[in-house]
Amino acid sequence: MNKKALFGALLLGLAALLPADIGFSVSLLSSEKVTVFTQDAIWNKEPQPSFRDTLLVLSSFHANRHEFLVFGNLISGKGLAIENGLWDTKKTTLGMGFGKVLTIPLSLPRQSLSLALDFSAGPFAYLFLSNRYTHLSGVYKKEVEKASILNRMQYGLYAAARLRLLEFKDTLRHLDAMAGLHFFMPFSNHERNDDPKARYHLFKTFLTIGFSF
Repeated sequence: MNKKALFGALLLGLAALLPADIGFSVSLLSSEKVTVFTQDAIWNKEPQPSFRDTLLVLSSFHANRHEFLVFGNLISGKGLAIENGLWDTKKTTLGMGFGKVLTIPLSLPRQSLSLALDFSAGPFAYLFLSNRYTHLSGVYKKEVEKASILNRMQYGLYAAARLRLLEFKDTLRHLDAMAGLHFFMPFSNHERNDDPKARYHLFKTFLTIGFSF
């Protein structure tokens, strides 16, 4: 077993051992936006690159207490502006997050529905396990393709909201269906950037569905 697989297995095992509900979700839709920050202004970089980003989340959560996330991304990006050049990229990531959970119970007695609305937020970090680039045009820099381990690390804050269907008449008793939103706000640069006066951040929002037990 290689180091990446061992690291992933350890994270999954930790999530499974926590005394809490276990949930699994996958994204249906995603929205990504590259934003540039300088001392003088903040703006959305144009043209925006095109992304295909699938989020997979394994969560161990305790209502009104805490949650631990293990997540991965399957990313394909087209037309990324990096160091005055345009690139296509394919990446896979593995990360984790730890947050505080606020749960609001909901019910619809006439429909025999019991639900819960969870809000959570906390820090996250993830690592690019693979990082492949294809140069399209503009300035070519070999350093873009040879990212160090520090440049492969991303970190920031996440926020999530999910609606869980706890009971529906007599059909759902031990398995909860859920749908939600996951938002990632990074503090680290999205890609390599030698400009000390500007930072590039990639904000991500995902619509997810899944189940918990």
